[in-house]
Amino acid sequence: MILLWLWVCGALRFLIGIPFFIVGPLIIFLPLVYYKYRNFRKYVIISGSVLFLLSFILLVLEKPKRYRNWDESCRKPPVVRISENQEVVTINNVRHFKWETPDDYQASWVKKNYYLDKLDSLDLIIEPLEGSNLFAHTMLSFGFGPEQRVVVSVEARKEKDEQYSLLSGLYKQFELLYQISSERDALTLRVARGQAKLFIYPVKATPEFIKSLFLSITADAGNLVDEPMFYHSLRANCTTELFKHIKQNFDGNISYGKGVLFPAQSGKVLHELGWMKTELDYQAAQEKFMSAQRVKDFADDPHFSRRIRAINPDS
Repeated sequence: MILLWLWVCGALRFLIGIPFFIVGPLIIFLPLVYYKYRNFRKYVIISGSVLFLLSFILLVLEKPKRYRNWDESCRKPPVVRISENQEVVTINNVRHFKWETPDDYQASWVKKNYYLDKLDSLDLIIEPLEGSNLFAHTMLSFGFGPEQRVVVSVEARKEKDEQYSLLSGLYKQFELLYQISSERDALTLRVARGQAKLFIYPVKATPEFIKSLFLSITADAGNLVDEPMFYHSLRANCTTELFKHIKQNFDGNISYGKGVLFPAQSGKVLHELGWMKTELDYQAAQEKFMSAQRVKDFADDPHFSRRIRAINPDS
């Protein structure tokens, strides 16, 4: 009952828009009345049930929208075309911003052709949230040779001046976006935000798996243009969406485990399963693949992707 009531209060705040200075006291007031005044319990249950029903109806009626006043960073969703022989993926609106700070950037959207016979590598990128050992933002980087790489980042698509929060993401407040960016864009944005830890782990995978994964993800990215969906903090977030595609394309048994529940641990899970392309132990691999400083140092280097991965970047 307590959890249900907390959910209702969240719905009052985010779905109906009742200010927190009203919702906050309400969180405590009704349970207090219920436990202290037995004669009023019936009325508390009726009131709570009505509010729950109202919130549930509003949640069901809320539909994702294709057109809103989007923030510039996510204004143009990827438009994807896959050739009939599934050998070329053409993507319009690949984001290729130059970031000085999160609010100071040069916007650029480009069209790219990705030839799948050149697709030869896959990296898992982990951005720990505020230094957390549990929670992180995860991305995948697909390599078409040493310098042409594209990053897929599943995100909450925000409107102008809208702020992301874990709670509001539970109540259909954001549309879902598969942001497709150049690697320079995706990684320099993270260090521009002050991110001190950024891990780029090379994944040991077959070419067939990497190709099918890329086709699966880009197809869904394109479908969201005409069939928008809601982001959800627990069910449809940066890690669960990527895991969904990995599970669909993996030839074997893979379970929903701690690497999905706690994305900051996904690198450790990758290493434990033997899917990280390294002979190092996990701690040494963490040190080797910690890349935030190299991203910052080589942000303007013409060989950005190669330099941030080199053991000796100056060589």
